[in-house]
Amino acid sequence: MRATQCSLRLMPRSVAFVRVLLLLAVATACRRPDPIELERILERDQLRREVAGFRALEKLAPGKVIDRSREVVITVSDSLLRSLVQAAFPLTIEIRNRAVVTLTGATVQFRANVARVDLTGTVRRTAFPQIAAQVTLRGALDKFVVDSTHALRARISVDDASLETPSGAPAPLDPLVIAVLRGIVERSLPELTSGLPTVAVPVRLDERMALPGFGPEGALSIEPSSAPISVEALRVIAFQNRLWIVLRVELGGFSAAVTAP
Repeated sequence: MRATQCSLRLMPRSVAFVRVLLLLAVATACRRPDPIELERILERDQLRREVAGFRALEKLAPGKVIDRSREVVITVSDSLLRSLVQAAFPLTIEIRNRAVVTLTGATVQFRANVARVDLTGTVRRTAFPQIAAQVTLRGALDKFVVDSTHALRARISVDDASLETPSGAPAPLDPLVIAVLRGIVERSLPELTSGLPTVAVPVRLDERMALPGFGPEGALSIEPSSAPISVEALRVIAFQNRLWIVLRVELGGFSAAVTAP
């Protein structure tokens, strides 16, 4: 009799669980585009990246890769780039609809002049019903900039997401779990992209060029001077398992260095 009472006591919560899950799934389905149309959009965005990459390569005629008088090239191997990206994880990002995405790993692959990045982890809903699934965010490295500290950094932009291995509900409800969580993640892609850390490329970009003075006791005396250096990331080329970053360097005029009293 005690076991029967216990099972009856749990039934209302189980019904509530299914009801809430169904409501969330219906709400997600109403807002979500047609799956075939969504797949076309994702394919279109990925092709746009690859076409843009090929066009960038096409513009680089032999002998015109860099302007040797003002530009320099930094190369980063795919293995180093992979380790730089992986160093930023694990990472937890809270997103809307009371959900948390925990990213635990990353892979980097060069394809069609695009540095593609896949981030893997889990998405978990923190409110009732508490459901979860494994998630993969697919995107690429872009927006290489030299920041105010003269460090070279890149952003990870997320294009789309895929989910699998749902948990937190009976197996027959797995499609509903995937539908609910997929809707949450897809609506939060801009939020996830902004929550990802920048990738710092380990190069030194000095802000000024300093020339020491010498003398003044000899026959020739030269005062110390310095000139400002402006560095800008022009383009990024991914091929031969390397990332080639072209930087434009502009050297300003030299002036007498200010010495501390």
